[in-house]
This record gives sequence, C-alpha cells and structure tokens, in this order.
Amino acid sequence: MYYNDNYVKSCEKGAVHMIVTVTLNPAVDKVARLDAIREYEINRLSKVESDAGGKGINVSRTIKALHSVSIATGFLGGSGGNFIDCLLQREEIESHMIQIIGNTRNNLKIVDADNRMTEFNEEGPFILQSEQDELFDYLRGCLDGECILILSGSMPKGMSRSTYSRLIEMAKENGSVVILDTTYRHLADSIEAKPAIVKASPDELRQLYHIDHELSEAELIQCGKRMIEDYDLQMGITLVHQQCAYVFTASNVFKTEFPDVDVKTSVGAGDAFVAGFAVGMEQNADIHEVIQLASGCYTAAMLSKNAHPTDIHTIKEWAGRAEIIELK
Repeated sequence: MYYNDNYVKSCEKGAVHMIVTVTLNPAVDKVARLDAIREYEINRLSKVESDAGGKGINVSRTIKALHSVSIATGFLGGSGGNFIDCLLQREEIESHMIQIIGNTRNNLKIVDADNRMTEFNEEGPFILQSEQDELFDYLRGCLDGECILILSGSMPKGMSRSTYSRLIEMAKENGSVVILDTTYRHLADSIEAKPAIVKASPDELRQLYHIDHELSEAELIQCGKRMIEDYDLQMGITLVHQQCAYVFTASNVFKTEFPDVDVKTSVGAGDAFVAGFAVGMEQNADIHEVIQLASGCYTAAMLSKNAHPTDIHTIKEWAGRAEIIELK
C-alpha cells in the first residue's frame, strides 16, 4: 500500500467531512511537442513533460487548491506508480493507494505546431482480485454519512463491469453521497445503482436515450430532466465543452455560461468542475454558490497550463463572476 504522512495526520484529526476520490486506472501523462508527425520516420520529441493523470487525481488536486481535503484512492504499481505517489506527497495530497503487481500505464500526448493534440493511451494493468478486495475493504472501513465519494474515469483490466455499481451500493449503505463521472460504457452499467449525482456529457445523454443526432438545448434539458426522474438521482451535471454547464435537480434546471478566455488546455477542466461542486457541497453552500464555485474551478483550469488550478484567489475571482440562470 502507498500512503503518506498527510493521510495519517488527516485520520488522526478526525475531520467532520471527508471527500474520497477513486481513480481505478491512473496514468503517467507525458506531453511532448512535435511540429508534425512523419510516418515511418524517426520523430524527435521536444519539451517532454510528465505529470500524474487520472480523473480522480485531477479532482483531488483541485480540492487541494481550494484549501480543502480529500483522500485519493486507487491502484498504483511499478515506476509509474512510484512517480505518481511521489507527486502526491510533494503536493501534500492525502492518499491511500493500493500497490499492485502490474505497472501503472503511460499515456503520450503529442501537441503539434497548431496546438492540436494527438493522444496515445495505454490500456492499463490487470488488477488481481486480491488487489480489488483490498481497495473495497479500505473504502468499506472509511465511508460513512459524512463522506462524499467521487468515482471517476475508466476501469483497468480484470475489473468487473459491475465494479462501480458495487461501490455505489456500498457507499449508499454507509450513508455516503456518490458522484459518478465516467464514460458512457461504465455509466450505462452503473447508473441503475442510483448514485446521488451523475456527470454526463451531451454525447453520453444522447447515447443513454438512443438519440442519433446532436442534441439541441431543449433536447439536452429534456434528457437531463429525464435522467433525474428515470434513475432517481438527486442531481445531474452536463458540461458543454468550453461553453456552459447545466445542473439538473428534481424540480429545477440551472445554467451557467463559461467566460471567453485564452484557453491553455481543457483537459481536466471537467474534473475541476466536479472538485468545486464537491467542495461546495461539503461546505453546505446553497446550489447557486455550489455552481459558482464549480464554474470558477472550470475557468481557472482552462487558464492553467496543465488544467490543475493552484490559486484559490483566481478560482474565487472567476466564481464571483459566474452568473446562474434558472431555466423553466
């Protein structure tokens, strides 16, 4: 098991609230510059930078920027796992990672002269049943009615398609609030377990309701409201890329438009939104304030080189500018 001193200290303090992020398939993200890819030739990369990847880890990093606390959990193995573990310790992010026999995957992102990105993502390690059991045992022991559990991203090999459903059901039995943010494949398998909050993209809503064309705003709102009703959710979140966010409840639809800024990267901005949303809930803010904080995190992430906002003042400045519209 990977763990750090900050994690131990947070347990000793006995925090009233706790946010737990789960990243089942983290990665070492390598970003490199290359003017153009030349097929069947040697391509020499420049400005290669490595960072920790994984949606739940992204969420935890933004939570840290908000001066709040989370515990990042998941699986780490090999040299890549050591790299991510060291980064979490350096950034003083509490963690409880399960050490696996396999190796944490590597993802390569190539940025060309026009700032277009091409990604090469590894599939990830095979997770043994004993390793899965260790994570479940840990979560079973720490989740309670004061917890927010955030399930993010894809699953590695060896894990059942029912994994997220089992985690949702276990968390609900312990009284925890669950936020689910995953791909359509895992969303379709897991939404029947009725997490409290689901983040679904316009494309995922379209697939969920078997619609074969791009959704208009009216259709998107209809699908979002239908998702809340069909699956007995407390809230739904839909982000329209770099444009706006919709938040659905049983009785209301809220919309906020993102400002037109000089976007450095949008990778991870959705994770920053989820982080702000969770922290707002943790602070018992009203729904307008929750959405404003989430929007501020999203905008600050787009302005950051690596989509990890680090300045709480920048986040709060953009949050203060966010206007929330209540749609009928």
